[in-house]
Amino acid sequence: MPHAPHSATVAKGLLLLAFLVCTGGMVGPAGIEQVLVPWDKAAHFIAFYGLTLLLFTAFPRRRRLDLTVLAIFAGAGTEVAQILAGRDGEIGDLCADALGALAVLAPVWLEHLRFPRKERRASGLVNTEVLEPEREAA
Repeated sequence: MPHAPHSATVAKGLLLLAFLVCTGGMVGPAGIEQVLVPWDKAAHFIAFYGLTLLLFTAFPRRRRLDLTVLAIFAGAGTEVAQILAGRDGEIGDLCADALGALAVLAPVWLEHLRFPRKERRASGLVNTEVLEPEREAA
């Protein structure tokens, strides 16, 4: 079984740390996240943009759309956790979370629209090792 690249290992550690910090900011006492970003929706957007970028780096062999949906579900989970912690869960926060996650996916999607699959492979824009893993000899 191939090992994950070093960047993926580092990204997994950073992802865990970022997730803990974001969860603490979103579920902890109200107002903590406003220390860094005064507008709540911008804080949610930035947090989920960063978390989604880390997800893409930590799990390079996973589909980007799946990772983006996972990030959006995590945003929904934080809103539910806020309600359970006695804070207000807001649809606006969930929308900001989703927009942050989708903002990471947008360039990937645009690249797929710009270049047909054959051109992406020929130009090296696609990691063909991920698309066509080596098959072991029987």
